[in-house]
Amino acid sequence: MNQTIPEWDLIILRENDSLNTQVVWHAAALARSRGIQTRDLIIIDWPTDPIVVCGFHQVIERVVDIDYCKKHGIPISRRACGGGTVLLDSNQLFYNIISHIDSTIIPRNITKFFERTLEPVAQTYRHFGIDAEYKPVNDIIVKNRKISGNGAGLLENAQILVGNFILDFPRKEMAQILKVPNEKFRDKVIKSLEAGISSFQDELGYIPPRDSIIKEYIKQIETAFNIRLVETQFKPGTLELIEDLRKTYLTDDWLYQVKARGKQLISKVKIHGSAHVVEGMYKSMGGLITVICEFNDTILTDILISGDFWIIPDTVLPKLEKSLLNHDLKKGDLIDQIGSFLDDNECETPGTTASDLAQAIQNAFDSISKL
Repeated sequence: MNQTIPEWDLIILRENDSLNTQVVWHAAALARSRGIQTRDLIIIDWPTDPIVVCGFHQVIERVVDIDYCKKHGIPISRRACGGGTVLLDSNQLFYNIISHIDSTIIPRNITKFFERTLEPVAQTYRHFGIDAEYKPVNDIIVKNRKISGNGAGLLENAQILVGNFILDFPRKEMAQILKVPNEKFRDKVIKSLEAGISSFQDELGYIPPRDSIIKEYIKQIETAFNIRLVETQFKPGTLELIEDLRKTYLTDDWLYQVKARGKQLISKVKIHGSAHVVEGMYKSMGGLITVICEFNDTILTDILISGDFWIIPDTVLPKLEKSLLNHDLKKGDLIDQIGSFLDDNECETPGTTASDLAQAIQNAFDSISKL
């Protein structure tokens, strides 16, 4: 008996509104989880105009030069999954893979998830003569330079890959939108971007036709997943979710939610006596972890965790913060407590461990002695 090849939906949104590039995959994931979209799907789109997009766990005011963005008419948004701040424009081609958690094609394990979903991206680059390869946790690289940015998320019962083909990259403009201490530091950022990010333009000296890249990517996905992609449109219920989420994304509650969660901590200064508000950082393989902590002697009385690392599901971070309140660092079991929380809540933190999170907190505590 011939085995039936599964069909997935393919939705190509040409010249998509900049904000909608972030909204559509969020809405489609909710729709897939709730049965509005009855099949797993892939969305391909690109923005009409530049937009700055921050990770779900970042304090926007601390990483983005908001005044510069306002002056130059560049909107700022927050996506519904982790990672860092990026400048997105029409020289990037986005792909979003959305599958139900019960999928027999896309694995749940985050390492296997990235391996499965990113190999077709690398193969697409290779088709055009670029010697790209998948590098754990979530990068596609060529000659030690990133040529595709990728992330993952879990929304209700739908898992998501968000990523891009980089056609060309505005390094100087990217450096301008970041909040840095001085112009000398900005020059270092530009050099870092030049050394760390590549594109079709950099590797080939030209950009292949967008439709050719899309066609090859579809071919690679169908081969790798053993599926058939059927081009279609969003269901009416998904379109309603897109409209509702678009309104949400435009609110300050959505944009500044991390700051709101730690508003009192961010505004505090050193408190005299045994109580201190201090900041700690630690760079894990998965990204930068930043904590603002309030300590009373060795007791952690308040904490805000932010950064460009990944934690899945993303919405669990406030719960982790709450679980750490009143923890006594002198007990020496902070790593165990964080590890137990991650296990109990079935969290995945690609590139980041319980030890990394604990180290950021310990670094904050150790800074008290320097005050």
